Amino acid sequence: MTPNPLSQSDAYANTLRALGTRVRIDRVGDQGHCLIQTRQLPLLGPVNLISRGPVGLCPSDTANYLCDLALKGPLVVNTANTGLASNGYIRLNAPKPVALLPLCEPHHMRAKLHQNWRNALKRAERSDLRITNAPYHPIQHSWLIDTDRAEQKTNRYRNWPTRLLNTFASENPGQARVVTASDGKTPVAAMLILCHRPWATYHMGVTTVAGRRANAHNLTLWHAMLWLAQRGYDTLDLGLLTGPDSLDRFKLRTGATKHQLGGTWLRLPRPFRRQFPSIHVPSGQKA
Repeated sequence: MTPNPLSQSDAYANTLRALGTRVRIDRVGDQGHCLIQTRQLPLLGPVNLISRGPVGLCPSDTANYLCDLALKGPLVVNTANTGLASNGYIRLNAPKPVALLPLCEPHHMRAKLHQNWRNALKRAERSDLRITNAPYHPIQHSWLIDTDRAEQKTNRYRNWPTRLLNTFASENPGQARVVTASDGKTPVAAMLILCHRPWATYHMGVTTVAGRRANAHNLTLWHAMLWLAQRGYDTLDLGLLTGPDSLDRFKLRTGATKHQLGGTWLRLPRPFRRQFPSIHVPSGQKA
C-alpha cells in the first residue's frame, strides 16, 4: 500500500481545514499524493509546508514534483527524498529517522518482538492490569493530557497543542484512541493512537511508577497493535528516534524498522533564490 504518514492523511487535512488552515492535496501519478498546508503569517504572507510528502512516488519523481511546484511564498519541505540542494532548496535540518512497525497476524508480530520486550509483555499479561480501548474524550482523558503536559516541561519536548488534538478527535470520530492499563480503577499507563488508514500513529504515552514496575506500557502498546491489525491497519508509526536511549530501544524492540527521512528544506520565492544559494549540510549537522 502507499505510505500514509499522519501529516499526509485525509484525517489530518480534515483537522487543518476545521482550524482555518488552507489545505491543498495534489494527486501525482497513479498512486502519489501530496498534502500542502498554507498559513498566512504577519509580514511574511503565505508560508507553505509539506510534511513527509509527497508519498507514493519514486525519488526522481519526488524531486521533479517538488522542483516544478508553483506556490506563492516560501515552501518548507520535510521529505523522504534527498538531492534537492541543487534545485533551489536550502537544507535547514539534517535527516532524522522514524520507527515504523508493520502490523500483521498476532503470532507473526509476537515472533518479531525482541526477547526482552516479549518477556516484559509476558510479565504484564500475568498481572491484574485491565486494558481498555476507548475513543479520546477531552474531559474523560484530561488526566492523560495533563500528565503529558507536565512531562513535556520536565523532559523539554513539545507535543501537539490540545486544540489541535481535540479538533482531530471531533473531525475524525473514533480515530483518536486511548488505550489504558488500570490497576483496579486507577490508571497506571495510557497511550493515545491517531488512526489514518492504512497507517496509525503513536501520539503520546504516559506511565506511573506502578505502571513501569508492571511493564504496563508494553501491555498497552501490544493491545493497540492487536486492535489495529484486526481492523486492517498495516503500519504503526512510532515516531522519531532521537538517540540511543531507552525510549528508542522500546520502539525498535517491537519489531519496528528504522526509516530515514530526508531532512527539512526551505525554498524561497524565486526573486530571493540568487541571494541565498543552496546549502548542503552534512548528515548529523544543522545549517
